[in-house]
Amino acid sequence: MGFGGEKFAVNQTAQPSERVRKGVRQISLPNQIAIWLVSFLVLAALVAIRWQPLESADIVLLRLVNEGLANRWLDRVMLFFTRLGNFPITWLLLLSWLGIRTWVRSDNWRSTATKWLISVLTIALALGFADGLSSRVAKPLVGRERPEKIVKEVRLVDGGGKAKGFPSSHAANAFAVARVLHELVPPKALWWFLALMIAISRVYLGAHFPADVIGGAILGLAVGSAVVIVNRKTQASQFVNLSVRG
Repeated sequence: MGFGGEKFAVNQTAQPSERVRKGVRQISLPNQIAIWLVSFLVLAALVAIRWQPLESADIVLLRLVNEGLANRWLDRVMLFFTRLGNFPITWLLLLSWLGIRTWVRSDNWRSTATKWLISVLTIALALGFADGLSSRVAKPLVGRERPEKIVKEVRLVDGGGKAKGFPSSHAANAFAVARVLHELVPPKALWWFLALMIAISRVYLGAHFPADVIGGAILGLAVGSAVVIVNRKTQASQFVNLSVRG
């Protein structure tokens, strides 16, 4: 009876979390995009009007990460992650990994080449839209300054950046690509880890407020999800074409 009761208790506690996971999976991609966009617009509006509770929380969290965690070893680690979002070699390595994974899974070289090309274009589309929307649309509209112009004695490890602060383009690009890679190729956890570390590094290095990277991440998720829809439709039409030819 004791063992049965323990098993029943474990099952009971596991059920709510399982229901949450199933509920998240059941949210359609268009609805996910709508949720991300609304969340981004609300956050952008609060940042633009300089809502005091948000600004105060931003400054406290910035100091906690930028100053409270500061040490030389972590400086090098965070510089590494923030530069992952800058170097073209990062994306070339990802595309090479995609090519290897696609080639291993397929016996038809034409199909392999087509899938790889679609994957390349999908990532390029996600990067282009995420960077364009964050850098050329959202930043000028919101007009938020970088931490160095708002917070006294902020610790700048790698410079503060020339553009406006909200949203972080590093975070937007990283999360857009992570969302696409999550759809295309494993290891899925690695893509999210890299995106998260790139985002955190921007706060640690003093280049962005926490709200900047959160806004960038949300925008990136919206863009990435939209690109995933395009990719799924492209893959579906390719499958139909191959079936007709066969």
